[in-house]
Amino acid sequence: MYSGSVIDVATFLDEFRPFRRGELALARKSVEEPFFMNPRDLDRLRYALRLAQLTTIGGGRDSLVFHIGTFRLRLLQLLAPVLPTNQEEIDGRELHGLLPTVEALVGEARTQIIENQLASEERLDAEIANKRLALVLGGAAGSGYIFLGALQRLQDLEIEPAYMVGCSLGAILAVIRGRTRDYDVEEIYREIGRIRLNGVFRAPDPNTRFGLPAALRLDLKAALGELFATPDGDQLTLGELAIPVDTLATGLGPGALGRPRAEFAEVLGKDLRDASELSRIRGRVLARVVSALVSMAMSRQVLVPIFFGSTPETRQLPALDAAAFSAAIPAVLQHDIDPADRSSTAILEALFERHELVGVVDGALSSMVPARYAWQAIEAGRIDTTNTCILALDALSEPSRSNALLAPLLRTISSTSHRDKPFWDLHVAFRKAPPLLEVFPIERRLRLVSERGEREFEPTARLLRSLLAPLPGWKELRD
Repeated sequence: MYSGSVIDVATFLDEFRPFRRGELALARKSVEEPFFMNPRDLDRLRYALRLAQLTTIGGGRDSLVFHIGTFRLRLLQLLAPVLPTNQEEIDGRELHGLLPTVEALVGEARTQIIENQLASEERLDAEIANKRLALVLGGAAGSGYIFLGALQRLQDLEIEPAYMVGCSLGAILAVIRGRTRDYDVEEIYREIGRIRLNGVFRAPDPNTRFGLPAALRLDLKAALGELFATPDGDQLTLGELAIPVDTLATGLGPGALGRPRAEFAEVLGKDLRDASELSRIRGRVLARVVSALVSMAMSRQVLVPIFFGSTPETRQLPALDAAAFSAAIPAVLQHDIDPADRSSTAILEALFERHELVGVVDGALSSMVPARYAWQAIEAGRIDTTNTCILALDALSEPSRSNALLAPLLRTISSTSHRDKPFWDLHVAFRKAPPLLEVFPIERRLRLVSERGEREFEPTARLLRSLLAPLPGWKELRD
């Protein structure tokens, strides 16, 4: 967990979020009515709103929270009456009339920053010019393949995520996407095909050290280890990915299990021998799994969110191990560290001792769409900017009929969303996601799902082009 954010949650919600929502409303308005304001006037407003959102320059520890606090307050008082979050209520003429005051406030704030040597004029303009995308891929098991369409559309627009957070299958997709800067959906299809064809599931280990006993063992390295191999034969760690990625898992504290540890391997009995059989599990057997998971999810006071990548130590974990722990569904899938990997073993032993854990499992038990963790990481300096848009992808906010037997579980774990909602700027709730238990579908099925995802993501893609559009420097805007 990150604990070094320069601002607390209350300060963010009260002082910073209004400007994020205002900038988003302007972006929506400019998509619907491209000429509702003179483009240069609009850019001046966007510059002011982005400046008001900054807490640091370049992800460093020199906080702007107090240095330009007066600027934020005066700008909020000025714009709040005429910049509603509903874009249909925005009046370009009213905003134009306030521009002289806005420009004066920006000028004063810039002087404060430069004279206090928090940033040079050039560095400040560079920070504000480029708004980056932070992408959150929610927990969704097989339903998460709908995210492939969003990843493809972002690539079409040449929008590269600056940072990704993944949970459950979202964690697997995030590390696959983060391995290289270039996104090739055809390569993604091949890599997922490798997972399906290379037997990523193994017989369970009854003596698992860090995972929880389950019906099957998840072994991503068997399928993808070659792709994540470094020149010296090791595996790429989270800290070595081309795009920064963190994954959310759930630590089980004392009392979280509610039954003997060994019993979790028997919840499915002999009904599951391979992942392909997940979608054909009998209803009464699936009900046992759901009951066990709901019981565990209801014990939130003893569940410990484990955010792999949030510390220099956990950033040294192999990316595939971090993703596999995040996707380890209790009673269904287990994951563990290779005992020969002494470095990773030491990292996890320290975590287990610190939090008195008895196992690490699926991150969805902690948060289905972990936008709050992404915000904390960004504010703590995980990437080199705090000027970001946090986009949350959610495949389970509207469960399909195919997930009806899992409805009690989905209701329980989706109740975490209210804690994350204030921290995402955009949220895409996919309505046509594939079934939850369709874990590794064939390529033809993947392509159909990806195409559906692209269509559902398209309105957000148009909005992102406006929201992330770069800005000129302040002097150029004033000339």
